[in-house]
This record gives sequence, C-alpha cells and structure tokens, in this order.
Amino acid sequence: MSVKCIDISTWQTDVNFEKVKAAGIRAVIIRAGYGREAAQKDDQFENHYRGARAAGLYVGAYWYSYAYSMEGTAAEARACLACIQGKRFDLPVYYDMEEESQKSLGRSLLTQMTECFCDLIRAGGFRPGVYSNPDWFENYHDYDLLSAKYSIWLAHWASAHQLACDIWQYSDRGSVPGISGDVDMNLIENTSVIGSDASAPAAKAAPADKFTQSVQLGFYYLGTDYACPAAQVKTVQRLMNWLGYRDPDGRVLKVNGVFGKETDHAVRVYQKKHRLTADGIVGPVTWRLLTGAK
Repeated sequence: MSVKCIDISTWQTDVNFEKVKAAGIRAVIIRAGYGREAAQKDDQFENHYRGARAAGLYVGAYWYSYAYSMEGTAAEARACLACIQGKRFDLPVYYDMEEESQKSLGRSLLTQMTECFCDLIRAGGFRPGVYSNPDWFENYHDYDLLSAKYSIWLAHWASAHQLACDIWQYSDRGSVPGISGDVDMNLIENTSVIGSDASAPAAKAAPADKFTQSVQLGFYYLGTDYACPAAQVKTVQRLMNWLGYRDPDGRVLKVNGVFGKETDHAVRVYQKKHRLTADGIVGPVTWRLLTGAK
C-alpha cells in the first residue's frame, strides 16, 4: 500500500503538522536549500524539520540545483551536507535538477553531475536520490544508470505514470488541512525506501565498521596494489576524475576500487593544491575535504 506524502519549501509557512498528519499525510520531503552555498539554506527548513519530527511524520529532504559543472555540483553537495548535518531522515536526500538552461550541458555531463552529488551525499552518511520529470529522465539523464544506483522521485502530474519510481509526485495543486495554498502531492509507492539513514543516532552508536575504520587509519598505496575498501576507493576515484585530477600520463583514473599508483598521484596533487600534507594518504582530513563528510 502506498504512503501519502507532501513536499514543502519556503513557500509553505506556519504549517500545522498535526493537522497535516490528521489528514492522512504520513511523510514530508523538505527543501533543505539550493545552489552552492550553505547560506542558501531554505529559510523554512529548520521550522519544517522540527514540526514534521514532532508530529511523527516520515521526513526526507531535497536540494535544488543551479550547477553548470562538476565543481558546481560538488559545491552544492557540500552545501547540502552542511545544512542537514545532525539531522535524521527516513527518506533519501534528493537532488532536484530541472533548470531549463542546464539542458545545454547534455545528457552525459548532467548524469555525471547527478552521480557526483549523490555519491557525495552517500559519503556524508545519507541515502541519496534523484528528483526529476519524464522529459529529464528520458532526454537529459541516464535513467537506467541512475535508477539502478539511487532512489527515484518522479514528478509526473497526471493520472498515471510510466517510469518506475519510489515516489510519484502526481500533482502540484494539492490541498491539505494545516497548509495554506497549494502543495505538491506524492505517493510513496515503494515503501521500502522508508528507513533510517546512516546519520541516525542508533547507527552512529554502532561499532565502527571497516568503512569508518579505514578512514580513521587512512588508506593509500603501498607500492603494490593495496587492499583498501573498494567502495571508498571508487568514491575517491570518481571524485578525482570529476574534479579534473589525472594520473601521471594525464588520463582519467579507472574507477576500479584499487588504490594503485595512478590514484596515489591524483590524491597527492589534490592534497598539494589544498595545502594538505601531500602524502597520498586518504585519512580523516583529506576524506572530509574531498567528500564533505561530517
């Protein structure tokens, strides 16, 4: 059975979440902000988060994009992480890319930018997702690639939809007690998307896993292909490629999860540029700067 959900932002003020819940709404996705600066945090985000939590609603978030490059997307992810740090979400943190002028960047780059944002959000301890409409998913995003890796929130204002999704936004003209004016209406069709993310207190209280331990100790190249956690190495390799760092021969890094000499070179160049000790070790300081993780 689907779950009724709304999404809200600065345009909805003085929301009575108890009335919203009494009307049968069980979940809310809140705009955390937009753009590449933490100062662009939605001015209602904190109010909405507190109110929704107090009412016992499932809570998710989204970030609106104005990015036109990989660097811009990475900055947006870091701004988003700065705004949502310390929060607990039951639904993913979605990337909302729909500016008309962004379409000129092309499907390949827009897809890579979306991957960049989502991977940084995941590295920061939150579950990522992608919000878009059929036009974007069919023409400006690689839907098959993104849907295989991230949660999909589909905006299709109609009586039915064709693309598979976790959450379907079916109207922007909803009316809900407790909210003045129109509000976006959604159905969570895949209820398995509801669940605590890695930022939840219970998860943080758990013993450190190998992923966390490897960052604390640092992972690096030892002269042979060192067995580092593949998931983290792949994240580093993707980010190095997206940020323009290359191997000694100027080639993009293979995203293979192996911390070899090519990755070591890119990490050292990155560290030197950012005035860190250029030792090639991806430890807590380098990891936080690179991924925006807390």
